[in-house]
Amino acid sequence: MVRLTFRHLTGARAAQVDLIVLGSHRELILGRAPSSAIRFDPLEDRRVGRQHARIFWTDGEPIVFMLADLGSRNGTFVNGRLVTASIALHSGDVIQLGSLGPEVEVKWEGAGSSKLQLIG
Repeated sequence: MVRLTFRHLTGARAAQVDLIVLGSHRELILGRAPSSAIRFDPLEDRRVGRQHARIFWTDGEPIVFMLADLGSRNGTFVNGRLVTASIALHSGDVIQLGSLGPEVEVKWEGAGSSKLQLIG
């Protein structure tokens, strides 16, 4: 079982943590929409789109986690760099939604986590 931890560093949810256990999910949406797996405050985190970015992963082993911007107006950044195409994530990366938007650190762990590929 693989678990992803999202620790909110800044924004309306600063110091809060979201824990997602991979199961039947095929992707995780980050945004202000109520249906987003990782939700941001719709009133205070205005730089975040309703469906701002998505995290998806490869089947099999090693699992590779990828991030893609969903055409947001304010952009998606990983460790301060603008995401212009789908990119591989490293455990511990910081995702920022909008150039001055909220930041969240993503990490993963779980059974077989030693087989997870950390690219880079």
